[in-house]
Amino acid sequence: MHEVSLYGIFIIMIHVASITKIQQRPNIIMVLADDLGYCEVEPYPCRVPQGHNQPPISTPNLVRFAAEGLKFTNSYAGAPVCAPSRCTLMTGKHSGHATVRSNKGFNGGDWPLQPNDITAADVLKSVGYYTAIVGKWGLGDLGTTGWMRKHGFDYFYGISNQAQAHNYYPNFVMENEIQIPLPLNQDASRIKCMSRPSTCNYSHDLFTNQAFELIKNRTRDHPGQPFFLYLAWTLPHAGGWRGFVQANLSYLDRDFGRLMTLLLELEIDHNTLVWFASDNGAHNEGGHSYTFFNSSGPLRGYKRSLYEGGIRTPQIIRWPNMISPNTQTNFITTFADFLPTVAESGGVQLLPRDIDGISIVPTLLNNSFVQHVHNYIYFEFCTNHEWGNAVRYKQWKQVRFSVNKPYQLFDLDNDIGEKYDLSLQYPKLVNQLVIFAKRAHTNSIPFPIQNCVESILH
Repeated sequence: MHEVSLYGIFIIMIHVASITKIQQRPNIIMVLADDLGYCEVEPYPCRVPQGHNQPPISTPNLVRFAAEGLKFTNSYAGAPVCAPSRCTLMTGKHSGHATVRSNKGFNGGDWPLQPNDITAADVLKSVGYYTAIVGKWGLGDLGTTGWMRKHGFDYFYGISNQAQAHNYYPNFVMENEIQIPLPLNQDASRIKCMSRPSTCNYSHDLFTNQAFELIKNRTRDHPGQPFFLYLAWTLPHAGGWRGFVQANLSYLDRDFGRLMTLLLELEIDHNTLVWFASDNGAHNEGGHSYTFFNSSGPLRGYKRSLYEGGIRTPQIIRWPNMISPNTQTNFITTFADFLPTVAESGGVQLLPRDIDGISIVPTLLNNSFVQHVHNYIYFEFCTNHEWGNAVRYKQWKQVRFSVNKPYQLFDLDNDIGEKYDLSLQYPKLVNQLVIFAKRAHTNSIPFPIQNCVESILH
């Protein structure tokens, strides 16, 4: 495992006005849902289209969570699919700079993080945090440069490979470098296990129970050491009919409520920052239609798209005595902001110099007068072997789905559904956003602009 160097790759962190308010380093829990659409949970009561009779799925625990925290309406994942989005989350780099830019495979697994990638776990561990990930990793298997225990995590329980993680009844899970067989799942099938749950090991239950035990053990045995837990659930990921999707969302909400109850029972909820988000937009695969539950609401598109429905996602943060309850912000933020934000929350004074994210602690603490803002945010993604990109600049959004297709320009303040292309009306603005996109992209040998490769399995 590599150690975080404090020389050469770090810069001093600022936002002194925010730091002075943070008197005690909080425990930090990131709960990441998988393929959860912008309008699939009740805290985001999106307008239901005329003639759409399906009621919203009930998620009462997330409703309560939002009432106790800060809800973001302009929050973006790192990419429209799993791996590059999670890379941005962990490293603070957007997809034009990140080392993982698609779901491209590597030696039967996922494309790995590289040795010089510094993660949120690295920077928190450098100031004394215990760091753990439970659930899906997706950024490198055992034996590769991307193994999470080479990137700052003290503990891992889950599945590192995306394709295996999406099997709700896997043959094994990993605990650190040890493979733990699951004999009940050797002949498992989804139909068999759903009809007779006691005969199988459901991966979500394994992840949740292990996360709860970890929180209990750290609180009991190491009360003076703050922890960072990255709880990467695999619900409600693609792969089921409508009832299955609804059940997954209800199950996710139930266990999220159990998590919050546990923190209260252990008397640590008052000093625990809980961050809830989704890795990309709603899926439209495996027998599920994103239109049935109005999963994207007014947004255009879904998972795998650079339109808003693929990248704008729900995000809610709760931090008692620091965040005002039942508040909402339209501040534009992205997964790249996670690393610098939790770093500042945890008292980290030095950050990697090459990250694209900014700390949103001032927004969390309602100190908007000292909040830095993004000049723009950038995305790129491979679809049908062609590389596209998108730039969000103030209320403007520019999208191009390949180097051979024209740019589209939308005014999101007045056209959140991206219906009206204004590129011909604002050619100077288009040219400026093209400059931003060129500035944001760095060439990557594994992810070339021409003839890119994108897995359709994750």
